[in-house]
Amino acid sequence: MKRIALGLAVLSILGWGGVANAGIIDASEYVNDAAFSAATGAVSLTGALPDIGAQGTSVTLGGATLTASNTIFVGSGWSSLMPGGNAIAISGPENLDISINVALSTAFGFYFHEPASSTGKLDGCNTTCVDSTFSIEFYLGGGLLDSQLFLPPDDRLFFGGIILDEFFDEVRFVEIAGTNDNEFFGEMYIASVPEPTSLLLFGTGLLGLLFRYRRRAA
Repeated sequence: MKRIALGLAVLSILGWGGVANAGIIDASEYVNDAAFSAATGAVSLTGALPDIGAQGTSVTLGGATLTASNTIFVGSGWSSLMPGGNAIAISGPENLDISINVALSTAFGFYFHEPASSTGKLDGCNTTCVDSTFSIEFYLGGGLLDSQLFLPPDDRLFFGGIILDEFFDEVRFVEIAGTNDNEFFGEMYIASVPEPTSLLLFGTGLLGLLFRYRRRAA
């Protein structure tokens, strides 16, 4: 209970909006991906971002397939704040669908940069800057589980982590307030769990061992 209360306090201080839904037990800003990984056991989902330029409306990075309504750019020249210097940019509102191809997950972490003072391309909005608000939505098998409002801080690198008490296989960023001014995504992370089939096999194995033990003891 203390951990949940702390998470909600951090929400109001750092710009996470509203009150977390029942399935979201923590939504906090972390120092970086190492701190998030230490807290959750998370590993990189996308891998370090490559410098590959325009990718159409869909691109697979590591264990994730990213889809948007507009062209996705992956690489340099967008955000100098991102680790490694490469970022994900979208030529329109930053609505981004992240399908997780490797495992079910219970936690999601991400780097994010919202420019607010420059109209340039690098570290800028590439047009007039507008403060954006996002809904971060979590899905399992196409069904919506939970969502969290996100109001990114301006002109600095942000690393956020969200922990759920249920499994998900897809994350969507929906820009509910803002325009086509730039915001940038960075490397993403998940805390994964075994697939349901693996869990079933594991449970069956435990039952078998228990049965053998009880036969020997009889």
